[in-house]
Amino acid sequence: MIKCKSFFLLSLLLVVGLHSCKTISSLFYSANTQDKFPSKEIYIEKLFSKKYPKEKVVFLSDIELSSVGDDILDKRLSTYYGIVNGDSFVSADQLTVKSCQGQIARLYRQFKEKDERIVMNDTSDVEVLKSLKLDSNKHTIIFLYSYKLGRLSKSKIDSVIEQLQKEDDFDYRIISLDNQDILVR
Repeated sequence: MIKCKSFFLLSLLLVVGLHSCKTISSLFYSANTQDKFPSKEIYIEKLFSKKYPKEKVVFLSDIELSSVGDDILDKRLSTYYGIVNGDSFVSADQLTVKSCQGQIARLYRQFKEKDERIVMNDTSDVEVLKSLKLDSNKHTIIFLYSYKLGRLSKSKIDSVIEQLQKEDDFDYRIISLDNQDILVR
């Protein structure tokens, strides 16, 4: 009798899962949600205010965001855009796994040590960096964030910040990819 109930519940779960518009992982991580935010302030308050200072969240112009979108597609970027210090930039496209917290932390340390195995570019080659108002004395990780990617994306950002925030010259910015969902910008 117990085996029959277990089989029935498992079958029911499978049928519902296959016919549902959302996958189980989407439900678990709150991914693929649609929301509208009346303003940037409400967006920040709802999504970031408890963990991140509002000046760390960056809203790009639509043209800049389009450029970042091209980079995301061309370089298959995920949670991380790259690392900046002064006039040097290293892209996260050098990561083997583009969403790995351990790899971005290691790349950060290699960047600080000026490891010859990583490819550094001049910041003037990356137009979007000009609008981020970065401290040239800090090593700044640029994160990519959209609430549509769910809690998993934010947990990856949290993990890297927690690993590196004790370092004196660490800084970060979070580029919001959600311009189209903010009604007043």
